[in-house]
Formats: sequence, C-alpha cells, structure tokens
Amino acid sequence: MKKLLSSLALLLTGCITCQPIALLSEERAWLGSYTEGQQLTFHSNRGHTATATVLKPQEWHTNTDCNWMESGRYQPIFSQIVLRPSTVYNEKNRDFVVNLRKNTPKRPADVSFSVAGLECRTASKEGQITSKLQQQACTLSTTGKTYPAAYVFRQGQNATIYGGGQLQAFFWDKQDGLIRYELTDGEVFELVSR
Repeated sequence: MKKLLSSLALLLTGCITCQPIALLSEERAWLGSYTEGQQLTFHSNRGHTATATVLKPQEWHTNTDCNWMESGRYQPIFSQIVLRPSTVYNEKNRDFVVNLRKNTPKRPADVSFSVAGLECRTASKEGQITSKLQQQACTLSTTGKTYPAAYVFRQGQNATIYGGGQLQAFFWDKQDGLIRYELTDGEVFELVSR
C-alpha cells in the first residue's frame, strides 16, 4: 500500500503544472517608468543638488520547481526597482527600493517601499487593495508640475524609519516614480529631471 501511494504521488506530481503569476499593468505601474542607468536629479530648498541612478530592475518567480504539494500551484512573482542615491542618508539602508510581490492571481500585489530606511509595507488584505496608502496633492517648486494625487509616506503615519536614517517623508507618483523626499532637518528635495 505504501508503494502504491508513493507511486500515485509521483504520477500526480508529473501531471500537474504550476501557473506563473503575472503582474497587472496597474500593479507594475508602482515601479515607475524607470530604465537601467537612468539618472534622476533633485534640487533642495537649500540650494543643494542630489542625484540617484536607476539600477538594473529585478524580476523572478519562486516555486519554479512546481512543488505544488508544499508550495501550491502558483509561481509567485517578485519585482524590484532600486534607485541608488549619490548621497548616503542611511548607512544601513542606502538605497531607495520598491518591491512588488504577488502570490496568487486572485489578490492584488503587495507593494513595499524602503527609501533610505523609511519603510512602508502596504500588504493587501482581502477586499482592500492597499491599506496604508495616503494620497496628497503635490506641486514641485522645481518644475511647477502638479501631482493632484501623489502617494505620500510619512514617518509615524504610514511609514517607519529603521536604522536611524535622515528621511522623514517621500512622495511617489506611479508615472514619474520618486518626485519628492524630505529630511528630518527640514531640507526638501524635489525632482528636476529624469
């Protein structure tokens, strides 16, 4: 009987395929329209200029061996974009990172940000796409461009600082990506060009 069950499990494993998960276009929009090597320039309210370079975007699936008995019938997807700032605002968490993770096609992707240690995880709950998202109008003094519904993440409201970093807030637009960030000393950097 034990041999029969082992043979049946082996037979079933060979017949079942796993479904790779894909991100929807509105989910992928969180990664902005960045390209590898792109240089972003920010100007501050104190006359300083800062830059950030877009690193190679990463994307991969897990459960690639289709271990459906332990991991399920899906192959979750992970996507990541990293902006490397020229100035180090946090020794332990230097980069500006956006991660997307989607485990099943039935639920929206989970979005998480780690912007020089200022972190926000917007893990979706059943029936709610993202619980910690807050939108606010933002007009950049550097370009005059207005974002009527930019996403804002603030320390103590919907984000937490780790590692003693200098950031207290950042603004994100799904088309233009990082558009503004604020330091704890009151200096504010706004996007000039990308």
